[in-house]
Amino acid sequence: MAQVDLEDVSYALGATEILRNVSLTIAEGECLALLGPSGCGKTTTLRCIAGFVVPTHGNVRIGGKSVVDLRPNQRNVGLVFQDYALFPHMSVRQNIAYGLERRKVGKAELAKRVGEMVAITHLDGLEERRPDQLSGGQRQRVALARALVIEPDVLLLDEPLGALDRLLREEMQVELKRIQRDLGITTVFVTHDQEEALSLSDRIAVMFDGRIVETGSPEQLYHTPQQRGVMSFLGTSNIWQATVDAADGPYLQLSNGDIRVRVAAETRLAAGATAQVGIRPEHIRISAEPPEDAVNIVSGRIETTVYKGAHVEVYVGTAAGIEFLARQPAVSTESGGGLRSGDPVYLSFEPDNVLLFPSGS
Repeated sequence: MAQVDLEDVSYALGATEILRNVSLTIAEGECLALLGPSGCGKTTTLRCIAGFVVPTHGNVRIGGKSVVDLRPNQRNVGLVFQDYALFPHMSVRQNIAYGLERRKVGKAELAKRVGEMVAITHLDGLEERRPDQLSGGQRQRVALARALVIEPDVLLLDEPLGALDRLLREEMQVELKRIQRDLGITTVFVTHDQEEALSLSDRIAVMFDGRIVETGSPEQLYHTPQQRGVMSFLGTSNIWQATVDAADGPYLQLSNGDIRVRVAAETRLAAGATAQVGIRPEHIRISAEPPEDAVNIVSGRIETTVYKGAHVEVYVGTAAGIEFLARQPAVSTESGGGLRSGDPVYLSFEPDNVLLFPSGS
């Protein structure tokens, strides 16, 4: 395993900038997700590390050594594509062994390493099958084994689970995390799936428009993002604009129409300043009467409810024209039966769960 450093990397196609001054360090043994919408530059960033794209500016280092002038096969990286790119005429064993054969590894060592990868990726008994005789999850594990068997310094995964159905994707998330932890290999994977990034990575780099806008652990970026766009992209959120009314010790009082909220904010804003206020749906409580112990209370009427099995999503309209989404455990709402469209309700939430984004942040 090795550390990966991107140093002020830019890449352009003619006058179109794909990457803009991307700087990032992936520590040895770390699993980092490049997360962002389609076209944001995350796959191009991965291809710069792999060597398929040469930056127009900046440097790429693996293990402290610049690799910007090296071809992909000279960088000792393992790569797994979304479509797996397995050789259809080869067996599982032959697909896994391909990289070792190209490196002219001896037969005894080749057999040993292929056997180890078969065991690690749980492909025992499937060694002689061809790809068309495998399930999607099995093909994904073959592609992973082929990438790992060469003992790469870095493992690169481009939307590795995108071709799988939801249930299989969740199972493979667990498998990928187990393998990465067991081997301790430096891993970078590209995804636009927020849940995948949250569940698999040690750290997430969020990309918009060719730039890395924020990095942090999954917990940091979900609960305390520094930018409104990151909160919006990483999970479901309620965000609305408000005006600062006054400061109250460590809190700020903000309002929009009849919606008044108290926010625990390190950023001090002057009265009259505008900001974006955000809260996650799971941090909102719903009640038929105003809760006596609540600091922040918003009144409204239920517009609709959506039953999701483990929880119910409740959409509440307010007089200010702001719609709130609250997420409640299904067991407490009797599968939504106790929450009906048109019912007046009160939403409440704690100041510490409210996030504040100054205008222009």
